[in-house]
Amino acid sequence: MKNPFSFIKDSSTAKLPIITLLILLATLLGLMMVGYEHFLSPKSEELVKAEKLKMEEDETLLDDPTPIIIDSTEDLEPATTSSNQDDSAAAAQQALEEQKKEAEAEKVPESESLKNVGGKSHAYTVEKGETFFGIANRFGLKPDQLKALNPGVDPNGIKVGVTKLNVKIQTIHTVGPGDVLRVVAAKYGVSKKSLMEVNHKDQDITLRGEQLIIPLH
Repeated sequence: MKNPFSFIKDSSTAKLPIITLLILLATLLGLMMVGYEHFLSPKSEELVKAEKLKMEEDETLLDDPTPIIIDSTEDLEPATTSSNQDDSAAAAQQALEEQKKEAEAEKVPESESLKNVGGKSHAYTVEKGETFFGIANRFGLKPDQLKALNPGVDPNGIKVGVTKLNVKIQTIHTVGPGDVLRVVAAKYGVSKKSLMEVNHKDQDITLRGEQLIIPLH
């Protein structure tokens, strides 16, 4: 007698190859997916590393930029130095010319002032109460003549007992027998008053052997 449940067994037997085939296909797909991911993963890692290195390089360039210094003075310095040297030379030359002019201008009045001054040079020490212009008058000189004889002396800066002035006189007379002031003044053609003033005398008295300064006038 035929088994009434035999169709169930036949149906299960028929479905078994299909299930097995599906399992094999699923397994194959799984292996393919794993292989694909494995194939792509090294490249992905390399790309990530490359991008990271690039980002680090960009950050380094932004954080620590290397300054580029352009020295613009290299081309200008020679011209500037040359210009300064030319200006200095021109200024020095101009100053030298001005000094020469001033020296010449000073020499002219000096030579003119002393043109008509004769006599002998005599060193005279300033005494108390005397002035530069008073001394000039005492020795028969004009103020500009005394200035010309003493170019380095300040007329307002003479000092008693210190300042020595170069003056012009006729001569030095040594008093002998009978040489009273009137006689000596007449001998040299000067006034008795000027003879007394230049020798700081307030009395008509002379001593034998005394030396008297004889002024120009």
